[in-house]
Amino acid sequence: MLMLSHAAEVSRDDLYAVNTPEPTQSWKPVPHHEVVNTLTDRAAARGLVVKNERFALLDGTLYGENGVQTRIPGARLFGSLDFAPIPGMPFPAGCAPSCGLRNSADKSFALSILSGARVFICANGVLSAEHIISRKHTSGLDLVESIDNALDSFMESLRGFNQTYEQLRSRRLNRTKAHSLVVELAQAGAFASSDILPVVREFEAPRHPEFADKSGWSLYQASTEIMKGQSPARQVDGFKALNQVLTAVLN
Repeated sequence: MLMLSHAAEVSRDDLYAVNTPEPTQSWKPVPHHEVVNTLTDRAAARGLVVKNERFALLDGTLYGENGVQTRIPGARLFGSLDFAPIPGMPFPAGCAPSCGLRNSADKSFALSILSGARVFICANGVLSAEHIISRKHTSGLDLVESIDNALDSFMESLRGFNQTYEQLRSRRLNRTKAHSLVVELAQAGAFASSDILPVVREFEAPRHPEFADKSGWSLYQASTEIMKGQSPARQVDGFKALNQVLTAVLN
């Protein structure tokens, strides 16, 4: 789901080596390994089978009282979990249900879990427009309850994914419309303005022939192909902007 760049890709076991700061009265950081293990355990209880997982870590800095700065190696976690097809739930051919997550031990962002899909042809991710959970690390955070609520939303969002996919795939784009949308996507923050031409070129001459039909879906894939060069943190916000623009304009 998140194409990892500018970060160290690690295994799940490596997450245990990340030191988590001590909690305060108002802030309760959750260890990365605890987030991942709880998410996979609660997903398994619902019959979700993890087929592939990827994790990446970025260093961070915790700013304490009196301006004291503490460098925390691996403070920021980004990851994706790809699941096996879910019995009884229609899903586009060539895609797998997937979720993205991020967590921090330096107060840089809240625990977030997103719903989406993995596209096998190009390994690109497709994330939903909104975080299905975004919880600050407050002292009252109940991790199990929060993740259960996230998985409820995850299952619900997957039911609508097939419809969104069909809408994007069925909408043909002429050259003028596609170029206009690429500019609008850059303005919304899906990618930098310097990526406008690379996205246009990818749309007009895709490296994967499956996306040569000049549809809304192929524009989505052209965008995510170029977005692979972004940092994991930047991609989360980029996917949100990408979905907001395309679903609003093409639905």
